[in-house]
Amino acid sequence: MRRAGYVRLLLGGALLAAAGCSDGNGDAGPTGSQGSLRVIHVAPSAATLDVLVDGGVVIDGLAEGTASAAVPVAAGQRTVTVRPSGGVASPVALGLSVAADSAYTAVVVDSSAVLNPIAVTDTGGVPAPGKTKLQVANFASAIGPIDVYRRQPDFNGLLTLVFPFAYRTLSGYVQSDPGDWQVLIATEARVNGVPPDVPGDTLLILDPISLAAGQASTVVIVDKPAGGIEGVVVRER
Repeated sequence: MRRAGYVRLLLGGALLAAAGCSDGNGDAGPTGSQGSLRVIHVAPSAATLDVLVDGGVVIDGLAEGTASAAVPVAAGQRTVTVRPSGGVASPVALGLSVAADSAYTAVVVDSSAVLNPIAVTDTGGVPAPGKTKLQVANFASAIGPIDVYRRQPDFNGLLTLVFPFAYRTLSGYVQSDPGDWQVLIATEARVNGVPPDVPGDTLLILDPISLAAGQASTVVIVDKPAGGIEGVVVRER
């Protein structure tokens, strides 16, 4: 049975958030005395990234706005760093305790804050046959508390995704039919302790996010350098 956990650390201007998932993503997952690691790159400061484990490159040339395939990582205490492709690795490293039979996902975003390790849970990203999945990651620090809504192909209306939706967390995947999704970000509001059915102050709408059967995506919400927020839709499957 796979274990779950997230750890986050500033890596020379890039935030590396490593997340253990409860099931696989269809790539080369962990086997025997190994875990596995995949990376989602949404840091505009580097067009492409290399990811190193214990000084050796395990992922190279990962383009911004994309997710890597899972790569095997030996179980035990590992040191993970990132660098602009072919450049110098950050002097700040992430110590990651890799458990056998565990899968980890790393999200790399631009950040100016020093972060402490934190553990949360997540669901897996493999859709059931004929279905799609979507989740949202909140890495926008400048806008304050937010509410996240979604429209999904099998329901005609807005649904809350998760609340409260803390900074540097993931919503977990939700599943629906193939078709067009929508993600709406609004300033946090409460009516009788829950988000209102109709968002008040809409900050961002991502529409449409078209997913075919068997596909899954993560929408990463990040700060824009000139102010405001933007969403990066990363196709995972």
